[in-house]
Amino acid sequence: MNIKNQFLIFVCMIIIGLVTFFAYVNAYAQEKSEDTAKVLLSSITADLITFEKQLSATAQLYPDCSEESRSALEAMTLNYSVIKEVIFIRNNSTICSDRSATLAKEEVADFEIGKLSADEKYAIYQMYDKKTGKIAIFFMVYIESGWYQIHFDKNVLELWLKEIASHHNVYAYLYNNKRKYLSNIENINSSDSIFYKAYAESTQFPIGISVGYTQALLFSLIITFLPTGILLILANAIGVCILAHCFIFRRVPLYTEIQRGIYNQEFYAEYQPIVSAATGQWIGAELLVRWLHPKKQTVMPAEFIPAAEQSGQINEITLQLLKQAAQDKQSMLALEKPFYLSLNVTASMIASPHFVQAITSMIERYPLLQSGIVMEFSERENFSNTDVSLLQSGMQALRDQGIKWALDDFGTGYAGLSTLQALSFDIIKIDRAFVAASATDSVTKSILGNIAQIGHNLDCHLIAEGVETVEQSRHVKALGIQSCQGFYYAKPMPFVRFLAKFKIHSTLPEEVGLSAQEIVGVQP
Repeated sequence: MNIKNQFLIFVCMIIIGLVTFFAYVNAYAQEKSEDTAKVLLSSITADLITFEKQLSATAQLYPDCSEESRSALEAMTLNYSVIKEVIFIRNNSTICSDRSATLAKEEVADFEIGKLSADEKYAIYQMYDKKTGKIAIFFMVYIESGWYQIHFDKNVLELWLKEIASHHNVYAYLYNNKRKYLSNIENINSSDSIFYKAYAESTQFPIGISVGYTQALLFSLIITFLPTGILLILANAIGVCILAHCFIFRRVPLYTEIQRGIYNQEFYAEYQPIVSAATGQWIGAELLVRWLHPKKQTVMPAEFIPAAEQSGQINEITLQLLKQAAQDKQSMLALEKPFYLSLNVTASMIASPHFVQAITSMIERYPLLQSGIVMEFSERENFSNTDVSLLQSGMQALRDQGIKWALDDFGTGYAGLSTLQALSFDIIKIDRAFVAASATDSVTKSILGNIAQIGHNLDCHLIAEGVETVEQSRHVKALGIQSCQGFYYAKPMPFVRFLAKFKIHSTLPEEVGLSAQEIVGVQP
């Protein structure tokens, strides 16, 4: 991976990390606001309930404005720093307070009790206090024969509110049921920009609280999380870059190694015999590619074929195997036995006019390839991804050069009857899964019979793959499957060993004095 691509990945991961970071801060701030609003409201509600209970107890125990009643109100004022004064009101006139047994019976100028509905027994409001000349907060509660007005110390209330809100690093303000501002912890109005607002309102008292973040508090929150966030973002970005580099680094050297292997002709074929089901004679072989790596020794196809197919290097490897097949055929001609060699290709390779021309040139260079060569497609390959007309054209061009065509792994993939008819295969190789299960599973046995019948109807030569037991060999023979391939007969082997064994196994058993059972079996 070049530096530019690494930088792009790094930048993308930084952007993704920042988006994730701010999404987290957003969720955290909103949740924090909601939780703090609930905590503050719960605390305020608990205090108001306490005040109401004490006033109710005073009203029940003592006559209104009696010495005992006034003493109880005075004790209440002394016990709670937030309370400055408690006044008793009847018929919209002040009667007494915790400070005075009698007051001038003049109408209450700062609050019109008459505006309250009959079912209202609480009121909370903020108004100008004539006595102090300052804005004050009043809590009114109706108990038995009149109203009690609690005058809250606004400074103490705001200090208490600020301490709790500051502990949660948020801004908060109180409001009544008219949504009128009561108190806040900063010298700003409730209409100023507050982010991540959360509201909580009492179901008992006409009071609510709003919590959120000012710009300064929000900035402070971001700064708090920023060091950890930056560390995680950078670690994630670097980690992804390292993983991407390792992945690409692993793939690129593999492509490079394959190219070096092609140049040094390190790819070779092992031969797995194809056997007559009727006689056990070896009638051909499938070339299975191997890689003789100078450091890793023999590398199996699963480790390099996918990369070679993806890069297109499989074309050059196939041409090298075809050249090897031409040279090996020359050695086998001296045996004067009929045989053919089969090798694997992909549909996309044959749909490439350039590759077809390369094979044609190879055949012209090695005339021995004009007969006895079969090329196999795997049915597991999705033919719909290939231009069928180009595929047909390529197959026909090579068929004109003497190449025959086989469909490998039949029964497991994408080829329908229409595909079989359109591509006109000469050989169908039945997948090992059907062969292996047919001896023990009646359903698979029936399916195998149907597959064999399809092959017969298409006038194709049938080969059963993966034959590993004598029972399987007998079963495929009974179905009229002409040829077999599998470990029961022989494992893949180097050409030198194959040639030596072919001299024996290409002969009818009776010609060499062996029974059919003696001539087959897993070869050492």
